[in-house]
Amino acid sequence: HPVAPSIVFENNQQYFEWYNKEFCPDAGIDVKDAPTIGIILQKSHINTKDDTHYVSLISELEGRGARVVPIYSGGLDFSGPLEEYFYDANGKAIVDTIINLTGFALVG
Repeated sequence: HPVAPSIVFENNQQYFEWYNKEFCPDAGIDVKDAPTIGIILQKSHINTKDDTHYVSLISELEGRGARVVPIYSGGLDFSGPLEEYFYDANGKAIVDTIINLTGFALVG
């Protein structure tokens, strides 16, 4: 199972272009039928490289055939990244479910 590189995408179009066309085929993920799981991460864990639990969960979900959309924010308000990556331009949800790994309630 391939491991995604540490890339920060400017918008969901860039992410899904790479994820659906490059990563998913190599990982054996069926883009059309796979459930899509949004994951909210805490930026401090990423910055300090204390992210093994994130990598493990994402790898496990993808290994089971799910598409994963991880997001993070610099603060506690995740409304911007949530709207940008978990919804399309028409306001329709892109993800089937969300896992919040921040330990905080969603704000916004």
